[in-house]
Amino acid sequence: MAYGMKDYQVEGPEWLSGERFDIAAKYPGEIPKNREEYNAALHAMMQKMLVERFKLQVHRGEKTFAVYGLEVGKGGIKFKEVPDGDNHSQNSQNNHYVGTCVTMASFAEFLARRMDLPVLDMTGLKGFYDLTLDWVPEPRASGDSKSDVPAVADSPAGPALPIALQEQLGLKLETRKAPIAILVVDHAERVPTEN
Repeated sequence: MAYGMKDYQVEGPEWLSGERFDIAAKYPGEIPKNREEYNAALHAMMQKMLVERFKLQVHRGEKTFAVYGLEVGKGGIKFKEVPDGDNHSQNSQNNHYVGTCVTMASFAEFLARRMDLPVLDMTGLKGFYDLTLDWVPEPRASGDSKSDVPAVADSPAGPALPIALQEQLGLKLETRKAPIAILVVDHAERVPTEN
């Protein structure tokens, strides 16, 4: 989170994915109201804390991953661009999504939490959009703990997510390989320093 990376983008010692820590931090000064300024300040604060407490040393790199490319389907998009507003809210349940004034990049991030591979925005759409999507979660084995989508006991009627994307929004997911930025942890102390 401190570096704006997903779990699969971080490489380092095995214990990084299993150890848990409670962190209490106070934001220094006034909290910026602008979302981008807030995120930049929060990331800088967290990075500083990780260096001070865990003696963290990292470098950035790139690695090729199997991904889904979110692309515009042959028939074009089935939603309209909206003016950029203050509300970039996203409301979702396990099989329903409503995005108000969202970018394709943020929609791709939402989809990535529901898919078995990272999803990259390859639509070329640069604006803001209101999106609504309904789908049926695909059944999965009870031992599969991927994402927060529950196991489906019965098979309800309706389209799976990739089909719903095509039918309702005019978007498609294409499997491909793509270079993705990674963060390599060169050093981190397993026991952080005290306050």
